[in-house]
Amino acid sequence: MCAQHRPTIVVGIDESRDGLLALDWAVDLAARRGWTIRAIHVLDETRPTHPLPATSGPDDGTEALEDAADELERLGFTDATLDLRLGHPAEILLAASTDAALLVIGRRGAGGFAELVVGSVSQVCAACAQTALVVVPDTWKPGEHEFGLVAVGVDGSPSGQAALGFAFEAAAERGAELLLIHVPDVPESFPRPGLWTDPDDAPWHRDARRLVGEALAGWPDKHPDVVFRTHYDPGHPVQVLAKQSEYADLVVVGGLGRSEFTPLRLGSVSRGLLHHTACPVAIVHSEVTV
Repeated sequence: MCAQHRPTIVVGIDESRDGLLALDWAVDLAARRGWTIRAIHVLDETRPTHPLPATSGPDDGTEALEDAADELERLGFTDATLDLRLGHPAEILLAASTDAALLVIGRRGAGGFAELVVGSVSQVCAACAQTALVVVPDTWKPGEHEFGLVAVGVDGSPSGQAALGFAFEAAAERGAELLLIHVPDVPESFPRPGLWTDPDDAPWHRDARRLVGEALAGWPDKHPDVVFRTHYDPGHPVQVLAKQSEYADLVVVGGLGRSEFTPLRLGSVSRGLLHHTACPVAIVHSEVTV
């Protein structure tokens, strides 16, 4: 396959460690799939300028690009291009990733990419509707022992199907177990889960099992080698998924759909996950195919 026809991962880099972590994660995935990488550093024209110390050179992006080049050399990855742009970081990255397979950013950064997380996440990711977004937290440590687990939120929505496809693919290529997490909406009038005679057969379990079973239909046949299990835990979706992220290599959730919101769609839940997951989190839209 010609290089220009191979899928590309767009990575937002800056002069922080977070940008390099995002680059490391993207390189790992690109190496697994034979994809290419386009790493972009954006000189943010909206940031206020401050006088630089006399010993400092101009803030022209050179340091960020050099650091990225050194990291790519250290990783031995050559299918990458480095790009320097001027403008608004979110606008530049979203425009660049329109035809990309994936957009990867760090959770925090010195160059403005943090606004993708701490700002209006739903609006930014809605503008990314043609691609998936992966946010790599500053707690992620490349090269350390992997847990061998991919977790995915299941809510029965169209974007949840895209998330399942992304998660199955990620689990298959890593040889990892897949954990299907459904956070049931338990009415406030119900007793606390611990008060049920059989906590494993609460009244809402039947509906939860049916929803997950219907969402799962077809995926095991496409990925017969992936071992999966289900997890039903009432509570707040952010807390449930964030807790599971402590033992996972990747958490996957569906993004903003074209119709109504559900608890695992992009919004307060995904926004909370971007702040609190211990591992990288992928937000996948219903338009994305894998």
